[in-house]
Amino acid sequence: MRAATLAIAATLLVGCIAEEDKDKITNEQGVTVSDPTLALNGLWDGQFDQAGSLRVLIYNGNVYGLDESRGYYGTALLNNDNRTATLALTGYTLSQNDTAAKQYVADGLNQDYSLNGLLYTVEASPQLVGDFENAIGTGSFVLTDDGTWPNNSALSLLAGKWTATGYEFYVEPLSSKASFKGISTDSSGCTFEGDITLLDKNDALYAVTLRERKNCPAFNETNASGYAVINSDGSLELYLRKDTDLLFMTFTAPVSSTPVETPTDTTDTTTDTTTL
Repeated sequence: MRAATLAIAATLLVGCIAEEDKDKITNEQGVTVSDPTLALNGLWDGQFDQAGSLRVLIYNGNVYGLDESRGYYGTALLNNDNRTATLALTGYTLSQNDTAAKQYVADGLNQDYSLNGLLYTVEASPQLVGDFENAIGTGSFVLTDDGTWPNNSALSLLAGKWTATGYEFYVEPLSSKASFKGISTDSSGCTFEGDITLLDKNDALYAVTLRERKNCPAFNETNASGYAVINSDGSLELYLRKDTDLLFMTFTAPVSSTPVETPTDTTDTTTDTTTL
């Protein structure tokens, strides 16, 4: 009888552990992410030392970033007791910096950055403000949430031909994913393909699997992964990684094929012929 009781208890315990594990959220390094850290999920715009332009994606404890000279990748953690965020990033110099096409590859010399900031809300917009340090010196940073994150996601929103200078990005929604193909419009032969899937329909972010990218100026990789988001301007941003190589791309939204309706003229042009 005692053995049977112990067996039942063990079964219940295993069931509870399995249920708890199912709810655990881990980052790309396999480390469990605490619930407070999820408050950092979002698209952020800002600057290092109040100069230049810094674009950052934070999702479940991982960070992707891009400025004029480097791409960044690392981890983030939020201490809810004092609302302090710590970001451990590695910056890689850009080997491709195509500002016209908005395609950037970061795989060059690396440098570690340690950021410590306060998460607070000003005029309903979350901000991260604090200091950073690296091997060269120290400085400050400011990041502001751009408000994109709460937008809903759906595969149907991705359908069509997205464009950038010299490139076309075709997306075809299927039942459980969207398949994409990117091509160059010149004779270079640069092409890339993969799949996009939903993460949470209540959030703006999508998961991306890049099967192959070839004949391109840089980042000719297979089996890369990352994320995509339709930003506040309606453009599609992609953040991709293969080991320590980073690829950032942005495409303009497809032109709508819906015809524009001509407003109906409701002006009364009837002539009153009534005789007084």
